[in-house]
Amino acid sequence: MRRDSDLIRAILLAVEADERCDVLCIPKLPGFHDDAVDSHTRLLVERGFLATYYPDRARGQPWACIRLTWAGYDFLDNIRDPAVWRSVKRAASKVGSWSIDTLAAVAKAMILAKVEALGLAA
Repeated sequence: MRRDSDLIRAILLAVEADERCDVLCIPKLPGFHDDAVDSHTRLLVERGFLATYYPDRARGQPWACIRLTWAGYDFLDNIRDPAVWRSVKRAASKVGSWSIDTLAAVAKAMILAKVEALGLAA
């Protein structure tokens, strides 16, 4: 299975949107297969963007995602804006790489350019 940057963003947004701050079960995400959501959630845990525990699959426990981490919030804040996200994906496709670090760096550069354009840079 290939990583899907749109799915990664969708998972982070869904976890953040939960009013309880703790997501007891990964939500169903329209347009994405449950197995892909599970796999990408595990990748986000491995990357440190989500703090969670692995359920006991033998006992049929669902995923239990505890919360976004500080790093998860930082990454999400950089890619939250849909216009920035589209630009980040366009830039990454030109480079031919979309690792999390590449996406974050491109998003951060775009945000800093906006700050500078507004005359807010110190």
